[in-house]
Amino acid sequence: MIRVKKSALFVLVILVFFSCTDKKDMSKEVQIQPAHIYFNSLDASKTGIEFINNLTFRDSLNIIDYLYYYNGGGVALGDINNDGLDDIYLSANQSTDKLYLNLGGFKFKEITKEAGLKIDSTWSSGVTMEDINNDGFLDIYVCKVGKYKDLDAKNLLYINNGNNTFTEKAETYGLAFSGLSTQASFFDMDNDGDMDMYLMNHSTHTTRSYNNISARDTNDPISGDRLYENLLSDGQQIFKDVTDKSGIYSSPLGYGLALNTSDVNDDGYIDIYVGNDFHENDYLYLNQGDKTFKEVGQDYLGHTTRFTMGVDVMDMNMDNKLDIFTLDMMPNNNEIFLKSGGEDSDKVAKIKENYGFGDQYARNTFQLNQGGHFTDVALLTNTFATDWSWSVLLQDFDLDGLNDIYITNGIYKRPNDLDYIKYLSNVDFSSFTKEETTNIKKELIEKMPTIKLPNTVFKNNGNLNFEPFTLEAGQEPSYSNGAAYSDLDNDGDLDLVVNNINQPVSILENTSERDNNNYSSLKLDGNELLHNTNGAKVYLYSNNKVQRKDLSTVKGFQSTSTRILSFGLGNSNKIDSVKVKWLDGTEDVFLNVPLNQTTVLNKTVKAKKQSTPQSLSHTFTTFPYVHLENNYLDYERESLIPEKLSTEGPCVVYADFNNDSLPDLYLGGAKYQSPSLFINAGNGDFELKKVESLLKDGVYEDTDAVALDIDNDGDLDLYVMSGGNDNAEGSDYLEDRIYINDGAANFRRLPLDMLKNNGGSVSTIDFNKDGHLDLFIGNRSIPGGYGLSPSSYILASNGKGQFNVAAKLRMGMVTDSQWADINQDGLPDLVVVGDWMPVSIYLNKGENKFENATQDFGLENTNGMWNTVKVIDLNKDGNLEILAGNTGLNHKWKASKEKPIKLYLDDFDKNTQLDPIIFYDFFGSYVPFANKDNLSGQIPSLKKRFPDYSSFASVNSLNDLFPNKEETVLEIKEIKELRSMLFNLKNGKYTGTVLPVQAQFSTIEDFAIDLEKKQILYVGNYTGFVNELGNTEANAGGIIKYTNTLDLKHKENLELPPFINARKIIPLNKTDYLVLVNNGSSYKLKQRN
Repeated sequence: MIRVKKSALFVLVILVFFSCTDKKDMSKEVQIQPAHIYFNSLDASKTGIEFINNLTFRDSLNIIDYLYYYNGGGVALGDINNDGLDDIYLSANQSTDKLYLNLGGFKFKEITKEAGLKIDSTWSSGVTMEDINNDGFLDIYVCKVGKYKDLDAKNLLYINNGNNTFTEKAETYGLAFSGLSTQASFFDMDNDGDMDMYLMNHSTHTTRSYNNISARDTNDPISGDRLYENLLSDGQQIFKDVTDKSGIYSSPLGYGLALNTSDVNDDGYIDIYVGNDFHENDYLYLNQGDKTFKEVGQDYLGHTTRFTMGVDVMDMNMDNKLDIFTLDMMPNNNEIFLKSGGEDSDKVAKIKENYGFGDQYARNTFQLNQGGHFTDVALLTNTFATDWSWSVLLQDFDLDGLNDIYITNGIYKRPNDLDYIKYLSNVDFSSFTKEETTNIKKELIEKMPTIKLPNTVFKNNGNLNFEPFTLEAGQEPSYSNGAAYSDLDNDGDLDLVVNNINQPVSILENTSERDNNNYSSLKLDGNELLHNTNGAKVYLYSNNKVQRKDLSTVKGFQSTSTRILSFGLGNSNKIDSVKVKWLDGTEDVFLNVPLNQTTVLNKTVKAKKQSTPQSLSHTFTTFPYVHLENNYLDYERESLIPEKLSTEGPCVVYADFNNDSLPDLYLGGAKYQSPSLFINAGNGDFELKKVESLLKDGVYEDTDAVALDIDNDGDLDLYVMSGGNDNAEGSDYLEDRIYINDGAANFRRLPLDMLKNNGGSVSTIDFNKDGHLDLFIGNRSIPGGYGLSPSSYILASNGKGQFNVAAKLRMGMVTDSQWADINQDGLPDLVVVGDWMPVSIYLNKGENKFENATQDFGLENTNGMWNTVKVIDLNKDGNLEILAGNTGLNHKWKASKEKPIKLYLDDFDKNTQLDPIIFYDFFGSYVPFANKDNLSGQIPSLKKRFPDYSSFASVNSLNDLFPNKEETVLEIKEIKELRSMLFNLKNGKYTGTVLPVQAQFSTIEDFAIDLEKKQILYVGNYTGFVNELGNTEANAGGIIKYTNTLDLKHKENLELPPFINARKIIPLNKTDYLVLVNNGSSYKLKQRN
């Protein structure tokens, strides 16, 4: 076997250049440094495999008539004759499927005809290898497309005769379904020892497939999914359709393209993941253990892919929980991206929400299993965009002990090209003859772009760091669909077989650098009590690490991979033990498992029963306060904004309002929701107190509040900041309020003329040392003018309930603030954070003067989307640290000092309306955040400058939109940092430490510090971004441990309901915290020791 050395190779690379309607290929020799993971494509002359899934235009069936015309074929790899070598089945769409026998040494022999397989050209899709009759030989199930247009076929079941021949028996076994089948998975749903079957089908666009989610209760005989129970354990060789009583949806809403069956919640029963195309949610069916399933997708997944095409399930972060990776079609080339259909508009997304559908985004998802729910980290890992992707395979391809990612790409014709869609929308087929219609269809298909793309390998470097390779990994441009892995030459590493359209099948020999990495390949064999080992979980213990892999073979797209479980061990030279949890509830432990060979693990008669895991009780309870946002859609007024500025609450003040030495709670309301006052009952409970002046003020949106003795009478009064983005600056609805306390928590509102802004943050201190508490009023935005910096104010109190403006500053779009003596001169300084601004320090120079010292303290390049700030001496070294919560890395925008996100503010078309235009780095090229339609809607002159999407696709700067404008633009703002950070003061400068990666999963909205335990608690998530960016709901909160040297380590996630939009965390005592949620319930959280 030839292994590629890690040295430069000269390879012929296809360079693709894009024009408006076609592609041009130019070839030249370029020097490529091979990646650590590398696959060598083997020619048919070596392998003997001559297979091409050719697709040609037919009058009766083409991409215009059948939207899945170019979905391609599948691959199945398995040992059909038990000789220790996996064989290959390849499915075709317009030609004959083929079966190849593995002769060893990458030599294969076609045995299609002599094996008794059908020689025809009916449309095959997915293919599955599984022993369905428990005779010890793999059978083959082939899905077909039938009862559609001129396609007429039934699914096929080839029963293995044990002598390299098969007999087709789908009718006999009750599995001869005819309809729009995509893929089948055989799995033991009831743990009775035989393989049941989930059949995933797909819809086509009809009036029945467009409906709200109530249509899930209707059945569709052609496109609805099916569940079949195998009655083999009852002595019958037949499958029974049990769909109707199983809880499985079998409706025309399902566009099933991706399928996997695995035990994702570790309860001992196999669950089902179905990836749907278009508007329908993906389905996550949890097995209830009684032959029924419960669909829990929206409970377990914050969002899913929108056009799901491929799926695989594997533990990707070494926590022994199964994660889920699904594929979509977001391009990673800037020109393709700008001229392709992408995310739903905010209006369309809202309509889908009203129809009952969950959040979906047109990008890959990488769902980490948190135990009870999943969090998507595809944006954080930069695995979210691999273009038109089909198969995803999660495996350790370089045997270093970390599972990598392989993704197939390419679509022969791109029907989501926006110029093509626009052209198609102007064609009325009903006005043409049959012959004319055929010619028009040919013309339309010719207008679809044809772009080859290389498949992608992501090398897992650990700690959720994935490194992408394409050509460097031996992947040539192609139109690839189904794919599967197996160690075809039994050398220890996994090879690949990829089914392509109009190109020979790819047989990819794994020639990765192994760096003396060891491995173990495990084959599971059952016994008379458990014939089929599908569904078993294998835990391999080595070098103080545990790897988990489950026997589940249907994965990727329309394909089946090997039954041999491959474990890479890196430089570990010993396996301590291997534990196998069988699906019948027993487990075996195997010792002395050898390295670097295939080992058969046989289920023993003495296998012991597995212990039942104990579920942890919740540490949170519901607090009797629900925040209810008003239904205002910011983007209808400002079409180019990236986020809502009308959903800033709730705010909270925890202070003693009735002078009983127990702190009470003021909880601000959303617009049209009155604020609430809860009095501390002294027993851990709080009682709601009705205060007339508060009840009357429900028309305001409370964005922040602070308690201080405004009238110097010895009790705490309230300054409440109003906000919102739906009224102009100066509106009465934006007026701040002062409530005077009578000492018994009875408040009256002072009838004063107050500031009227969209408030962001209010904080208090006696900055001028006159004995009276003063105020900082930091404002969030100018409504209707996204990006402009509103005026913020420092107000000095005269001790009589009146405040004078001591300073008026345009700091930025303020979200939070804190007073602290940064330079230790005895005068409190001001730390301010917000959007499109750095972590800012304003030094108090006395005499009502404040100096912006941000640059002096080394923070000038920290421009971010900051949400919260805490200034505190964590390690008691005498210096104040700054803890700042940002948007995080799990975000579509990427920012750095070298490639900042840019916001250009100007009235570009001179119509007296501000136009905020954003550019950001998209895989190495700047692109406009707003698409062509949104930009042209805001600035109509751009329609003439860019008459089509192809011309717009080359835009990568403001000057491309408006020549020579960047130099004279009114204002430019930048974002250079999206990570949440801890800033430590050394030698007069702040240096940043990035919070642990788990704290970057989502936004951080607030912190609580436990100095005694040296813990930082945080809460987050944010659902106010526009749909183009999507919700960030991957981490509602967590705990970070720190040391005296400020080393940081993530301890655990807070046990909160997933996907909540947590805004505040308030310590009520040493163990209890109150977590406030935007537009939702609030929670009391008890911290575990």
